[in-house]
Amino acid sequence: MFFWLPILLGLIQGITEFFPVSSSGHLVLIEKIFKLNCDLNLLNVILHFATLLAVLIYYRKTLFYLICHPLCKMNKYLVIATIPAVMFVLLLHNLIENYLTSTVTLAIGFFISAIFLIVGIICSKKFTPTPLNYKNVVIMGIAQSLAIFPGLSRSGTTLSFGLMCGTEKSSAIDFSFLMSIPIIFASLVYELLYSPLETSSLGIFSLVLAFFTAFVTALICIKVIKKLSKGDKLIYFVPYLVLLGIITFFI
Repeated sequence: MFFWLPILLGLIQGITEFFPVSSSGHLVLIEKIFKLNCDLNLLNVILHFATLLAVLIYYRKTLFYLICHPLCKMNKYLVIATIPAVMFVLLLHNLIENYLTSTVTLAIGFFISAIFLIVGIICSKKFTPTPLNYKNVVIMGIAQSLAIFPGLSRSGTTLSFGLMCGTEKSSAIDFSFLMSIPIIFASLVYELLYSPLETSSLGIFSLVLAFFTAFVTALICIKVIKKLSKGDKLIYFVPYLVLLGIITFFI
């Protein structure tokens, strides 16, 4: 494996995990572009752990409060929002992995992510913002489950659907990130339990570089996306997703 490839994958994971552009879709594209036939399960575990640690550190004060108040409303929201994603993964994971991993379905996912984002932005301007509530949480939870499909951004889909149902923007984006914690953790556990962690093509130094790159990049990007959302600049991601979808069709 090229020495710079783990760094590139770390950058992509750190940037795209919390930007509304699909981290898994980007990683699949990189694997196809560079024709990577080596086992990347261990690297994927490292990258997931790096982004999980980043969001844990960024929201450490909120998480400390949630741990100290296990029966608070936010914890109930998180449980409710996580259930649809768990059900979808259990029911559809094998189907999607076996039949929906082509570049065509990936490109379609990018286009759909762009559409969701456009609709969410339009709704955020038309609706009076409301605090997070059970109805919005259910909708965002269902949106998160849709992100199992290739090219659909988890953060972008949950944020878009949150805006569609009138959730106040900062609340929607914070909840979208908090929702990611149990999902990223579950993905990490799944890879550790069910994926062979081959190390033949990876050195310790490469893994450390990938981890550090993804961790630092993710921390920065969480701050960046929150600032972009406040300044109504989420629309910038739409042409990127459309262009990415077009390029993906020809790979």
